Amino acid sequence: MAIWRDYSIQKAVAPAAVATSITDANATHKECRAIYVGVGDAYDFYVNGSWVLFKNAADGAIYPLRAQGARHNSDSSAPNAGDILFLY
Repeated sequence: MAIWRDYSIQKAVAPAAVATSITDANATHKECRAIYVGVGDAYDFYVNGSWVLFKNAADGAIYPLRAQGARHNSDSSAPNAGDILFLY
């Protein structure tokens, strides 16, 4: 008898396998599992269909946030390479 196992919870807590630097201000990226902030700033993240402001995002922080886009809050410009990494 085969036993069906649900690994969806385990997948949710497993370490990230891929990191992608976000260098555009589009909200069209694949939904990430978390966000690494390489350079702290005020960022907008595209979450659940709208832009959400994160003030004073800290250098080196990892936010458990499922986002599809990132941009600087001050002028809606794209992050520089390495500023924001989406973790998958």
